[in-house]
Amino acid sequence: MENLVKPEFGLTFWTIVSFFILVFILSKFVWKPLLEAIEKRENKIKQDIESAQKARDEATLIKNQIEERFRKLDDEIKDIIEKARKEGELKKDKIISIAQTQAHLIVENARREAENYKKEIEKEIEKKIVEISTEVAKKVLYDVIDKKIEEKILELSLKESENCLKIKQL
Repeated sequence: MENLVKPEFGLTFWTIVSFFILVFILSKFVWKPLLEAIEKRENKIKQDIESAQKARDEATLIKNQIEERFRKLDDEIKDIIEKARKEGELKKDKIISIAQTQAHLIVENARREAENYKKEIEKEIEKKIVEISTEVAKKVLYDVIDKKIEEKILELSLKESENCLKIKQL
């Protein structure tokens, strides 16, 4: 064990020679395949990074396209909603206008009917007034005529009775 702690020249020499032989053998048989494997791995990693970058770029592009489509759809939806709102306003205004026109016509018809009814009532009242006036006039005239006739009859009766009396007196 002491030999290991205190290296001798021979041991050191053969260790160094063994190391170089090992390096030579490794470089001839192992180093090339190892470098090729490392190079392949490096190339694969580069390809994977490039593929990942391409996929990321494509995903970003697709994301941007989708966002643009969403913006366009939002604009279209807003346009459709605005168009529907305007159409609704137009229809509402049209309905209100029609309703106002119909209400005006109904009011006008009601006024005309009321005016016609008023005229009819006035005619009926006028007719009744004429009838009542005629009746009153008839009654007054009958009363006047009756009184006059009575007076005439009385006068005639008196004259006759005077004549009768005169005749009797004679």
